[in-house]
Amino acid sequence: MSPYYGMYVVLGLVFKVLEIAIKVLKLNLVAKSLEAQFGNFIIGLNDNRPKETAPKDSVSKTEIEHLAKMVEFWWDTKGPVKMLHTFYQVRVPLVVEGLAETGRISKADISKQDALKGVRILEAGCGGGVLAEDLARLGAYVVGVDPGKEMIDLAKSHLETKSSELKNLIEYHDITVEEHAKQFAGTYDAIVCSEVMEHVDEKESVLAACCRCLKPGGSLFVTTENQTMLAWFFFIIIPEYFLNFIPKGTHFYEKFVSPRAISQIASKYGCKTRSVRGFFYDRMFNSWNFIDNDDCNYGLHAVKE
Repeated sequence: MSPYYGMYVVLGLVFKVLEIAIKVLKLNLVAKSLEAQFGNFIIGLNDNRPKETAPKDSVSKTEIEHLAKMVEFWWDTKGPVKMLHTFYQVRVPLVVEGLAETGRISKADISKQDALKGVRILEAGCGGGVLAEDLARLGAYVVGVDPGKEMIDLAKSHLETKSSELKNLIEYHDITVEEHAKQFAGTYDAIVCSEVMEHVDEKESVLAACCRCLKPGGSLFVTTENQTMLAWFFFIIIPEYFLNFIPKGTHFYEKFVSPRAISQIASKYGCKTRSVRGFFYDRMFNSWNFIDNDDCNYGLHAVKE
């Protein structure tokens, strides 16, 4: 771990104390009152953009248009979203080890190059296809769905021109997971919903559709940011306001969600949480690690009963 992790630990303790003080003194109510009168004065807190909905389901048209601006640098491994290209360091083991725990794949096969051979995976909110390709390289058959046509076009183009060896293992559709679930309920061994929850308003709608798509005994994997001050600082303030890596307004604290909330929703639709694993992103080395703390970023694994 680098000195950046030391800063992470210290700030984590500071923000925990602040969160307790805010709760005890009810400062959150004061902030809401002030914002109602004077507008959104705490940066990265609330999403005050228009709430017009997309033609269907859970994603706002405003969100789709905002994310479409990132198409030009999505596959730049040294660009503003370079963290996505090293995210496999925790996202892939989360899936592989989770499927081994359920018995869908053999624990003896975890380290094999084709560890996911024969596993059918749906990636809900696949964006430009980074994770879909990571999973397909291990032999999985991946179906990627995303309501952003620009992102799906990008994913298809990259697959065709840069990763043609995976063409028989991946398919992409510009559709919401809710629409997909109407035709493909009970179809998949695993659903991956990675870095999606923080961009949607109707979280239950997305998770319910994901659960419907799973076979009995299938695994749901969700990665996202926790709703904490630590996550607000490391995933909004630093990248969007200090470093200007990604466009301002990409993330909002109010859209972050705790693992407990995800677990409760998944449980309503027959998926019981097996594990929650904390992630740490080291900006100094552009690397990811598992840690025993889910205060910032985490991966949740639930299994359909």
